[in-house]
Amino acid sequence: MDILQKAFDDAVQELGRFATSEKELDALADAIPDQLQDLLGHLPEQILSEIQEMARDGLEERRSTHAAFVSRNFSRWQKGFDQLELLIELAVEAGGSFNERLRPDAAERGDILFDLVVRLHAKGCLIGKEILALLKNGFADGAHARWRALHEISVTAMFLAKHGTAAALCYSDFEFVEAYKGAGQLNHYESRINAFGFNDKEMSEFKSQYDAVLAKHGAHFKKPYGWAAEFLPKGRPTFFALKEDVGLDHWRPYYKWASQNIHANIKSIRSSLGRSETAEDILQVGPSNSGMTDPAHSTAISLLQLTCTTLFLSPNLDDLVAAKVLATLSDQVGESFIECD
Repeated sequence: MDILQKAFDDAVQELGRFATSEKELDALADAIPDQLQDLLGHLPEQILSEIQEMARDGLEERRSTHAAFVSRNFSRWQKGFDQLELLIELAVEAGGSFNERLRPDAAERGDILFDLVVRLHAKGCLIGKEILALLKNGFADGAHARWRALHEISVTAMFLAKHGTAAALCYSDFEFVEAYKGAGQLNHYESRINAFGFNDKEMSEFKSQYDAVLAKHGAHFKKPYGWAAEFLPKGRPTFFALKEDVGLDHWRPYYKWASQNIHANIKSIRSSLGRSETAEDILQVGPSNSGMTDPAHSTAISLLQLTCTTLFLSPNLDDLVAAKVLATLSDQVGESFIECD
């Protein structure tokens, strides 16, 4: 993309050849910044307009190329993709049936634990579908990053189910902490991000709700994961503490691995799932048909954990059978992807 710079440099050199004195050369040098600024004032808009006019054919070609890649990627991993998609759909169906059967009674009793865990399950199923879409389109590292979110949801649901209604109420009240802090951040930066913040009346309401839950639960409630503090050993509540509490702390290495695809981690720019089958030091900017197994199997396991946690709140025979089916299918997802790998 140095075409314009080269043309500009050539033009300056050409003008320099016509200069007959040092004074003329100095005048030319003095004029260059103004000329360059003038070019930058209108050239980008002109170029963008031309690019947009010519882009249709190029975009269609890129879409066609990607569609061909998706087809090849699916051919390689079809057995695994089919098993994972089946597991996701069965989890959705099991959760939907569970919600339909028990929602009326839970709503009548004001069962907040039921409501929150079911909502977490629905969110987890949605993320499962997002992960599948990323995998099918060749973005294993993006899928791995989304699995991290699914793992967090699974751990949170398990923690709530373990500690019951009291924990669910704390979790629900924590919304007021996040709302107040989020509103304050928006107002602080509203002019710099060209956004409209909250007015004094709205901020006063946020503050009132925030103060109320702190008075109810204690000053620690304002800290990250403050909603879980009273159910954990003394100390600063963390997500790792939640994982330890529900027996999933052994997933920490996988969580750390997936986090590399979220943060600006040095390892993620030098190695990735998408580059796992090449020895070349490439700069990946597009899809790859490598690295599907780990994010796919991790997704199956986390969605199994989340679904079982939900169904076991009040299981009937159908729920127990569904849990066993999903457990078997989760193993088959891993086996299928390994076969395709």
